[in-house]
Amino acid sequence: MMGFQWPVKILLIHPQAPFLMRDKIVVSADCAVLLNEEVGEQFRGGSPVIIGCPLLEDPNRMMNKITLFIKETKASEVAVYAMEVPCCHALHMMVTRAIRETGKEINSKHYIVRVYSREVEPYKPGVLDESMIRAERETHEDH
Repeated sequence: MMGFQWPVKILLIHPQAPFLMRDKIVVSADCAVLLNEEVGEQFRGGSPVIIGCPLLEDPNRMMNKITLFIKETKASEVAVYAMEVPCCHALHMMVTRAIRETGKEINSKHYIVRVYSREVEPYKPGVLDESMIRAERETHEDH
């Protein structure tokens, strides 16, 4: 079955899983795949979507796995979707670093999913706006 993928979590997937041997891979924050229909549709449409949370999972293990995926995959494109909250931006940095470390020619496209509107926008490295700061405060203020 061409569109079948399991597991979906970054830390559970084998770097040579058959579903990763495609032209495009989507790397998404757990929340982004649930909040934005566009990301969820890619998964339901058969595109490989791997998910993780850079805040709640071991970032070193995630980085190592992402690097292995980039090294082993046949993909020429990686799309990264993270939530707008600053803690989620680590996912963008991990993918960018993994591509650089492997030296592969992979086109990466980076997006953020806005918390309240659920809209997708291009990610701008190093840019934090008021909406991002507000979402971060509201999410983690009491934790």
